[in-house]
Amino acid sequence: MMLNIPRIFVFGLITVIRRSCAFLENTDKEVTEPPKIAIIGGGIGGTSASYFLSELFGDDAILDLYEADTIGGRLATIPIGERKYEVGGSIIHPKNEYMVKFASKFGLAKRAECSGHMGLFNGEEYVFKDSSWSFVTILKLLWRYGLDVYRLDELTKNMLGNFGKIYRLQEEGNAYEDVGSLLSAMDPTFLKMTHSSTASWLKGLGFQDLMINELVMAVTQCNYGQTPDIQAFVGAISVAGADSDLWAVDGGNRRVPEELLKASRAALLKRLVTEISFKEDGRFTVASVDTEMPFKHLFVEGNSAAIPEMEEQISQSQDYDIVIIATPLTEDKSNIKFTNFTEELKFPGRYERIVCTMVQGKLVPETLKFTDEDPLDEILVTNPRLIFNSFGKQSPVDLEDCSESLPDVWKIFSPNPLPEQQLNIFFKERNSTHVIDWLAYPHYDSDQELAKFALTPGMYHVNAIEWAGSAMEMEIIGAKNVALLAYKYWKKDPNAGRKTIKDEL
Repeated sequence: MMLNIPRIFVFGLITVIRRSCAFLENTDKEVTEPPKIAIIGGGIGGTSASYFLSELFGDDAILDLYEADTIGGRLATIPIGERKYEVGGSIIHPKNEYMVKFASKFGLAKRAECSGHMGLFNGEEYVFKDSSWSFVTILKLLWRYGLDVYRLDELTKNMLGNFGKIYRLQEEGNAYEDVGSLLSAMDPTFLKMTHSSTASWLKGLGFQDLMINELVMAVTQCNYGQTPDIQAFVGAISVAGADSDLWAVDGGNRRVPEELLKASRAALLKRLVTEISFKEDGRFTVASVDTEMPFKHLFVEGNSAAIPEMEEQISQSQDYDIVIIATPLTEDKSNIKFTNFTEELKFPGRYERIVCTMVQGKLVPETLKFTDEDPLDEILVTNPRLIFNSFGKQSPVDLEDCSESLPDVWKIFSPNPLPEQQLNIFFKERNSTHVIDWLAYPHYDSDQELAKFALTPGMYHVNAIEWAGSAMEMEIIGAKNVALLAYKYWKKDPNAGRKTIKDEL
């Protein structure tokens, strides 16, 4: 009895056999066909990975970038009135060489930064307020915290110097399969810091409790919604985020990933990845569904917590030689299934819930213990039991002149949604209120388990670096690392991408 097998099935079977044979035959030969690479996630990590891959492979690679939502991921903006405001990653450090380089390359200007007044609030009073005069602010800091202020500044500068070694290491073509090895390459102390709380680390260096419980508490609460019990490396990143020379991109920081995607020439696929399967020939099958459907948005790259109803969606699959995952993979952030892998892939940990409430309206300053005569623009908290982590006045992403007359827009970070009753206490008038409820960054332990970039040969995870520290520049460093790993894998040469950088005289 003969089976009526469709010719397309026969041709497909022959193709699979030919590819399998070619894979075996080319094991020890130079690869000639361009690799097909999937990048999953269109935030700063995924788009910078696409950019670095295009730099390494040139035209000898086919790049597909999957993004279920909008390009930019956690570099999100929202319209309020006739202007747009940052609700995600909003600050860039002047020592962030990749972000500085990208802004220059793509002709992106710095946004106008306006001065304001800051206070540290414990729920009953302000333990510190800055001054309009910088030397007075310094004197006030020294009066309250002593030489710890100077010592913390010097410690941060020293760490930033060692952190900067990564740029030369990556320029030389060095790549690391796990986060611990990357940290150790910069400075062995960095890896040790991930196994100690920020508070314990600083106490071991002789810092006083007052400095840790007030100044350091305020910046870790503001930047990560957590206390100085977080591991010390990310605590140091948080302290560096209090620098006075921070900047942002005119028009919104999301312009950087948008330009990176254009420069990479990757094909943008507006699809949600549901499954990644390992094939016998060493390649990968990526299954995805269309995203023209309602979403619950949490402003995260790729797949994170943006899970539509998929019962009637038709899944499509494509095969790839290399897969770059640039989205969190913890259970609370991703629904991607991994099938046919020789080892079970596990992604422990969870992400921290942060609620961003944007209010255009008139504040009642007395509810926050200050007055119109002695105004504050940024309130950081030293008491983690308060209902908010920070409370600050915002400028639109396209601000050109600080003298411009604008309606007051306030950003409130809190661990839980703020009740309407509480908002009515804070504000005597609200023209608009926007609430963004998201899992913004990892929940850090004092003894942090670090992740691997290399999940299996040919498949790499950019966001592994977040367990050392979550920041725009960290994501880009992770992206550069996995791009180098992918390039070395494809070339079957651990020295591929290596360069010798000559020191300038």
